Order: sequence, then structure tokens, then C-alpha cells
Amino acid sequence: MQKMADQTIREAVTDLGMQTQIGAILEALGPIQGLEVIDVGCGEGENPRRLASAGARVSGFDPFIDGMDWTASGTGRFRLVQASAHALPVDDRSADTVLFIFSLHHVPQPKMAAALAEARRTLKPSGRLLVAEPLARGPSHYVSAPFHDETAVRAAAAAALNDDAAPHFETRQILSYTDRRHWDSFDSYAERMIRNMRFNGYTEEAVLAPEVRRRFDEMFSAGNGAFDQPVRIDLFSEPL
Repeated sequence: MQKMADQTIREAVTDLGMQTQIGAILEALGPIQGLEVIDVGCGEGENPRRLASAGARVSGFDPFIDGMDWTASGTGRFRLVQASAHALPVDDRSADTVLFIFSLHHVPQPKMAAALAEARRTLKPSGRLLVAEPLARGPSHYVSAPFHDETAVRAAAAAALNDDAAPHFETRQILSYTDRRHWDSFDSYAERMIRNMRFNGYTEEAVLAPEVRRRFDEMFSAGNGAFDQPVRIDLFSEPL
């Protein structure tokens, strides 16, 4: 009976409400001053910069970026390194926290298990793994689905967390938040999506398709320019 109660507590979802991406991550983690943080799939490094400003020492890894040496940001430091999720140039048990922020579903499905194993390899015995994944629903997903439907890869990422992460940690906490995104016009939305093409597999023509514009206009009117994106956070602690 106690075991069942404990499992129910672990699977309960804590709703963080309306948040920015970095705000939700920091609320989930708590104070990060002085921590060694790895950000896997960091893109151009926006989150490493912000996490460093909060006091962490952050290494951002992504296969599609140019590297950057250690740089001061606020009270912390960050660097960017070109590397894949399943082959991080990091010592064993050297990180306090490993993050996948909207990035696990970008790892090729056959390599997701290896990427999560690599994250565990780098974590200290007291370390934490945080994975934030946008859910395949809501206005943002509805608009982007014609040119970039990630339903299948997001489901694969969720399955990998259940199969290749959860059994290897002592505890698991599930949180959620809503990322409110504002767009002034379809043109500004399309411009941003086109800039993101280097990290994704769609084309400019697909972004500018009439159906995408129709869906954007529909959601723009319904939400007064707000395009909410529900997000789930899985926070694993104490690797086994």
C-alpha cells in the first residue's frame, strides 16, 4: 500500500502556470548558483547564457553550432561546444544537472536511449536530469502541424523517458507549464520559423503555405495574438 502511495506521489503533476521557458526551468530546479550544468541541444546558446546569469557554469552542446570559449554572463560562465547528444566530451560524474530543453525529440529515435545514457554518465551521484518537452497540442502545435508535425517524435521522446531514464533514477517529478507566445502578424511568425529551419527538416515554402496562414489567422483571432504551448517537464534525481 505504501509503495503504491509513493508511486502516486511521484506521478502527480505540479502545474507551474503561465511561465517563460527559462522561468519554468529555474523554478523547477531551484537555486543553481555554482552548479555545473550541461545543456544538450542548446541551439545558439540563449539558455546557457541565461542560466549562467543565474550563477551556473554551463556547457551547451549542439551538433549544429560553432563553438565558443568560456564566457562570463552575470555571476556565472558558459561555453558552447559542437557535439552530439550521444557523445558528450565531458568527464564521468562531473555535472550537477543535465538539461534537454525542447531537444530530446530532435535526437534521432535510434539514438535517444544512448543520449539518455550519456546524460547519466556525466551526472554526479546527487545529480539531476531535467527534460522539458512541448506537448503535441495547443494553438502553436495546430499552426505548425502542416509543415512541422512533431507528434510522432515527441511521443518517441516520452517513451524513451519511460524506458531509458525512469528505471535508472531514484525519483521522478513531473511538472507542467504553459508557454505563452505572442505574434504580431503572420509575417513575424513565418520569419521566426524560417530562421529555425537549420535545426529542423522543413522548407520555407512549407512555412508560407496557405493552410499555415489560415490556421495562424484562426488562432490569432481566437487568442488575440497569444499562442499558448503546453509543456511537460520530467525531473529525475539521484541516478542509480
